[in-house]
Amino acid sequence: MGYFSNGSEGGCYQEEYCDKCYWGDKPCTIWFAHLTHNYDECNNDKSILDILIPRNGICNDKCTMFIDKDLVAPQPNDNE
Repeated sequence: MGYFSNGSEGGCYQEEYCDKCYWGDKPCTIWFAHLTHNYDECNNDKSILDILIPRNGICNDKCTMFIDKDLVAPQPNDNE
């Protein structure tokens, strides 16, 4: 699961991935789940959080739901 040692590290992750994500304009349930359940789930090897934001050694990988918004054609209802 994603681990962020402090607010700055979390902010950097959001800047690198969340701010560039197609889903980024909407409230992110994955980010909320990590903020809410990270400490409870940290020792659970079968936690869904491990799938959503995997770790590669000591680094957080991009969210599995990440879609680069620059690679997606605008949809008719995107501006609503």
